Amino acid sequence: MNKNLILLNVLISMVLHGQDHDSVKIKPAVFSVNPKKAVTRNTSGINVGVLDDYKKQKINGLNLQANPLSLIYPLIPKAIPAPTEKTSTVTVNGLHISTGGMVDGEKLNGVGISIYHHARVTNGISLNFYNNTSGNLRGIHISGFANNSEKGYGLHMAFIGNYSDDFKGLQVSGFNESKKMRGVQIGLINKTENLKGFQLGFWNVNEKRKLPLINWNFKTKTKKS
Repeated sequence: MNKNLILLNVLISMVLHGQDHDSVKIKPAVFSVNPKKAVTRNTSGINVGVLDDYKKQKINGLNLQANPLSLIYPLIPKAIPAPTEKTSTVTVNGLHISTGGMVDGEKLNGVGISIYHHARVTNGISLNFYNNTSGNLRGIHISGFANNSEKGYGLHMAFIGNYSDDFKGLQVSGFNESKKMRGVQIGLINKTENLKGFQLGFWNVNEKRKLPLINWNFKTKTKKS
């Protein structure tokens, strides 16, 4: 079974990244379709895509994506990280709606509705059935499973958990964890290594103390010279 899952992951990677992005010409369009091997469009209008087959392109307007990978997404044996600047592809400014999602987005500025979402930068509002994993995650983001970010700002809500290296705002979930937290955590279990704000939950942990129901800290750590 494990061999089958590994093979599945390899096949998905081949589908998503099998083409050479640098060899593709990018031209402007009001309406475009993905994937196209020879010509890729920077779209100001509507783009309709199948699978997560984007290049270094920009879509300003409406991006509609049919992605059947959502059916096998839960079987992927290893969590998909946020893409890097080198590996990220498409930028969507506007409304992104997908039956699956993207795993190599450069930026989403606007509203995203999908099964899962992985981008280097996400600004605005997103609704995700599984998870949102973004290097920089700003705005209101609601996920059925989890929100993960290196830097997070705003309101992040998830049924299972929220995780961020550096977060400012409000986290609401069953389990909230951050290395640096400026704001409020509300959940069954809240944990942070550097807190300025409140924690409300069944069990709350920060650098000062461990307490049930409510915890707080307003004196931040200072670096010694």
